Amino acid sequence: MSADGKVALRSELRRARRALPAEQRERETAATVATLWSWLEARAVTALASYLALPGELDLDPLHRRWWGLGRVVWLPRVAAPGRLTWHPVAGTGQCRPGSYGISEPDPALVPESPLPADATLLVPGVGFTRSGRRLGMGGGFYDRVLPHHRGPALGIGFACQDCATLPEEPHDHGCTAVVLGGTLHQP
Repeated sequence: MSADGKVALRSELRRARRALPAEQRERETAATVATLWSWLEARAVTALASYLALPGELDLDPLHRRWWGLGRVVWLPRVAAPGRLTWHPVAGTGQCRPGSYGISEPDPALVPESPLPADATLLVPGVGFTRSGRRLGMGGGFYDRVLPHHRGPALGIGFACQDCATLPEEPHDHGCTAVVLGGTLHQP
């Protein structure tokens, strides 16, 4: 698929995501949080890395709040430079501020950068996913730079409308261990 084809596919998938009725968005978010919580508990996960959602993305704040309620940190990314994320162990939303691309991000003055734990479960946003773990990101390559070095499980997160039978793949693209789409876990 050409670069123009990827742009068109991203546009189509974003449009489908924006068109979701609020009730369906809430239902799929709740189902995703429940699925993830069960997955995390079953594996006795102690290190969780996630994301703060862009408008339209599946928002994992309910999961974060539950995790924080246990006195744990969530490793959250901050855009440090084009294509480069830094990770910060955040203990609550009060440690975040508006940042790049209109996304809330850790305030480095309150939560310094720290290496992402090698075994952390990484929750990965995207525009589209296949059930086998391939992902189409926003186009900046941020997670394609993180995923090849991360040794823990990586779960792609999205709404059911982001489920794609196939996706274009280039050498720099990196997939996920599993995906949760609309609350349903798919493991290759």
